[in-house]
Amino acid sequence: MIQWRRAHNVYRMTGAFPAFGAPRPRLDGRWAPGGGGGPSPAPTPRGAEQVDAYLAAVRSPHRATLDALRATIRSILPYADEAIKYGMPAFTLGGKGIAGYAAFKNHCSYFPMSGAVLDAAADALAGYQTSKGAIRFGIDERLPVALVRRLVKLRLAELAAVENGRRREYFDDGRLRATGQMKDGKLHGRWEWFRRDGTLMRTGRFELGEQVGTWTTWNRDGTSSKTTRY
Repeated sequence: MIQWRRAHNVYRMTGAFPAFGAPRPRLDGRWAPGGGGGPSPAPTPRGAEQVDAYLAAVRSPHRATLDALRATIRSILPYADEAIKYGMPAFTLGGKGIAGYAAFKNHCSYFPMSGAVLDAAADALAGYQTSKGAIRFGIDERLPVALVRRLVKLRLAELAAVENGRRREYFDDGRLRATGQMKDGKLHGRWEWFRRDGTLMRTGRFELGEQVGTWTTWNRDGTSSKTTRY
């Protein structure tokens, strides 16, 4: 039932239903192929295989449009994960949605996973119909790579602006650059920094923005190169 409510929220935002042939929500909270009833399907594979299954049920020209968008996002975020979130294919980092997309009867939609991203990119979206959390475009229309790149960049910046709780900062390709806790806008607790190649570079702790305890700089092979105490 929770899955159904989440999916329903997506359709309420877009004001449309899925394209014929695309997976659609069932009242039992599971997903069935478009076009009919019958018993609920067996649990679907996770990650990219689950997205493959979603797209396999989408008819043309929607399918080709979503395939192109998926490839665009993958080229921008080669290190992101894929998943089904809120009933739609999505790219995620650290479990957080970065970009989602879906097929509907008369249009396709891109979901930046944040209304704030749409507000920040309003000047670039003048030629598109938007709702509270989505950008609509034609079933045979390609979103410009530059626009998708900007939307992704804005979403990553939003994740890096957390003031309370865990903050994650990413390189532009989706690799993790730094992560740690924030409290009242200040670094607090353990933090880790990584190189662009994914290796751990530095670790240490903060107490409301002040460096405390032992800080370590790491070599690429995982050995310690420098230790400093505060």
